[in-house]
Amino acid sequence: MRTKSLLTIFSIVLFAAVSFTSQTNPLVGKWENSGVFKGDPYKFLAIFRANGTFDGFMNNKEFVSGTYHMNHDTLYMSDPTCNAKYEGKYKVEFFGQLDSLKFHVIQDTCKGRVEGTNGFLFKRVRQAVKK
Repeated sequence: MRTKSLLTIFSIVLFAAVSFTSQTNPLVGKWENSGVFKGDPYKFLAIFRANGTFDGFMNNKEFVSGTYHMNHDTLYMSDPTCNAKYEGKYKVEFFGQLDSLKFHVIQDTCKGRVEGTNGFLFKRVRQAVKK
C-alpha cells in the first residue's frame, strides 16, 4: 500500500513538472501595433512562429524577416536589416490573458529595431471564427 501511495505521489509530481516545463511559447502568433508616425497612420503586424522565425509587415507590406528565441521572459532576435548574425536582447512584458505585450530593450545596437519595438504596446491578433 505504501509503495502504491509513493508511486502515485511521484507520478503526480512528475506530471506537474513536465507540464510546467513544456509550456508553449506565448510569443507565437500575430501581434499588432498601430499609431501615427510623422503625421501618417501606420499598422505594424509581427508574426512569430514556433519554428523560431518572424516576419514584420508595415501597412500590409513585408518589412522585415528574421529569427528569434526566448529564454524565460527574454527575447533574442536578429534580422538582416542591421546584421543577421547579431541578436538584440529584449525583456518581454505580457499583460492580461497574454493578449498584449511590450518589448523593453536590454541590449541592441540596431537603432531601427530599437525605435520600432522598445516600449510599444502590441496587441494579439485573434483569428475570427468562421461560421
